[in-house]
Amino acid sequence: MLLGAGTDTITDDYTLEQKFAEFRRLNLDFVEVPLRSTDATAQAETFRTLAAAHGLPIASAVIAEFVRLPDVPEAERADAVRRIADTALTAVDLGCDLVLIPVRVKPEEPERAESYAEGYAELLTATKQHGTVIAAEFVGGARPADAANLVRVVDDPRARLFFDVGNCLYAGADPVSDLRTLLPLVAQVHLKGGPDTPLAAMPLRELHEVVRSGDFQGRCALEIESPKGRQSLRDAVSVLRMYGLWTPAHEGNTTHAG
Repeated sequence: MLLGAGTDTITDDYTLEQKFAEFRRLNLDFVEVPLRSTDATAQAETFRTLAAAHGLPIASAVIAEFVRLPDVPEAERADAVRRIADTALTAVDLGCDLVLIPVRVKPEEPERAESYAEGYAELLTATKQHGTVIAAEFVGGARPADAANLVRVVDDPRARLFFDVGNCLYAGADPVSDLRTLLPLVAQVHLKGGPDTPLAAMPLRELHEVVRSGDFQGRCALEIESPKGRQSLRDAVSVLRMYGLWTPAHEGNTTHAG
């Protein structure tokens, strides 16, 4: 299984250049990047340059502004979706085969689900010729099952679920049980801890058994939100290797980025 990391993973004084260098030293397989519609083109060029310099593919992109789509006034929503679709196409041009869209959808707010579904369908249409996967990630206390229901409503083979094991804890959900149930819908997994649970204390052995027994063919990406970014990322990689969740294709040099 391939393992990547988001560029927001190291949150101390690393520059973006140093983050890419550290990812390379840890021999990660890919990078996940955030893109904003306001400056997606400039961001993409920076990411493209760093990816080439360090020999790391950029495989997935996060368009965080999608989560606010239901809160955009209805008269402005079409323009907002158009900007997000353009950002998704920028991600495609960057080499991404997966675009992550966060959703905060709950059963008691069906109107939010409707707004998300409309925007979701437009993103799928905009990226159809590229075959891009558009994966919904449950955030803000939303449950995995509710995000999965949104994916099913959209009813497109490229509409998938981005499963975040840490976000399960924020929602009061069981990451092992829900991942087992929803695995056929999952395109990629975010590996991190929860509100008061570090990654090392997550049920990694059980999660590994779920992806192994389910013959999961997707990828995993680390999200480490610690002020001790340098050490915690290295520790996270070591923990994942210990539990069998990742084996590097080649042994890298894990010296800190300078």
